Amino acid sequence: MREFKYVAITQRGKSSSGLISAKNTKEAKEKLVKDGLRPLKISSVGKHKKSSSKSGLNDSSGEKQKSVSIAKGSQKGERLGLEFLKRLHELHGSGMPIAESVKLLNLRLSDPYQKEIAASLWKELAEGRTLSRAMRLLPQYFSESSTFVVEAGEATGNLAPILAKIILHLEEKRDIRSKVLSSMAYPIFVGVVALGVVLFFLFFLLPQIQEMLDSLGGELNMMAKILINGSNLVLTIGPFVVVAMLVGGGALYRWSKTEKGGVVFDQNLLRVPLFGEIIYLSELFQLSSLLATLIWSGIGLTENLRLCEKTIRNRFLRNQFRSARALVNEGRSLPDSLRKFRFMPLMQLDVIEVGEKTGNLGNSMEDTSRSFKDQLTKKIKTMTTLVSGAALGFAFSLVALVAISIVTSIFQVSKSISY
Repeated sequence: MREFKYVAITQRGKSSSGLISAKNTKEAKEKLVKDGLRPLKISSVGKHKKSSSKSGLNDSSGEKQKSVSIAKGSQKGERLGLEFLKRLHELHGSGMPIAESVKLLNLRLSDPYQKEIAASLWKELAEGRTLSRAMRLLPQYFSESSTFVVEAGEATGNLAPILAKIILHLEEKRDIRSKVLSSMAYPIFVGVVALGVVLFFLFFLLPQIQEMLDSLGGELNMMAKILINGSNLVLTIGPFVVVAMLVGGGALYRWSKTEKGGVVFDQNLLRVPLFGEIIYLSELFQLSSLLATLIWSGIGLTENLRLCEKTIRNRFLRNQFRSARALVNEGRSLPDSLRKFRFMPLMQLDVIEVGEKTGNLGNSMEDTSRSFKDQLTKKIKTMTTLVSGAALGFAFSLVALVAISIVTSIFQVSKSISY
């Protein structure tokens, strides 16, 4: 009899490793299967070490995986990670163990990026690591908050519904982001076109009209002179203004990266009309959505709050949340702690308080998350309307100013010629 070292997956999808005695690799594998384990790796222990038996690390063609790279935090990487989680949830939700699901995706997926994700995860799972730990090695595809939620699901052995909630959370985030980007595209386009038209008038048409008026013995009116002198002034001092803005922006950026400066900067950012409200509601929506997901995973509230704190990007809000979390750790209720630091609107805190008292905190957090999402959508629509109106007004004013100055100058000359 010889001893073999093995790595296997239990029926609940958890990793298991150890030693087993058998005559050969085949017998060791049969024993593991009889014990309800699904072997991933079996290797001989001793001088006559056999080549390890690994299943599915390479695809059926035996070709090496194509090396691909995605920048961390990019939208493309987030989209690819979301698509992979959808495929993984489809297989795992149907009853297939998580390791076997990843292995099957590694064999079936054809997209090089998706295949890279599956191959990397499968390699880590085959060595006995958990899915959450394997996902942390791919930060370009999976955010830190997603790996925390997966870790919570693994701890409770209830990963399938957790994956579904992660997918829903990521899709809602992408939906809100796409709404913001699409709503800003039109006003930016209008503003750029208007600025281009004005520059065309000022630096091309207006000088030609001025030459024509000079040849006819006329002159530009006061409005046209102001436009020309203003454009010349911009060309003269414009470079210095741009340099000053770049230097000031760089200094402000470096100051915002310090601990104290970052908190003050983020606090003032929240005070910007409308834009600050959108940032505030976006943070609360993501926080309440993630907290609801973690509550349903079965992890304790204090641990959930610790994980959620790491996902708050605004440093002022993160400090406020950390202070409230400290009160929860001391035994105070969640809504009372958040209410003390004015972290959330009172109405949403009342909903959370009712859920905490009735034992339905998960449902209350989901209702709160939907409320923040609705408010955020309304604020984005308001911002779109205001920015679009401002862009159109700016474009119309500039073009009208240039057109009126040129037309009135031409009329003035033509009137003098008629006499």
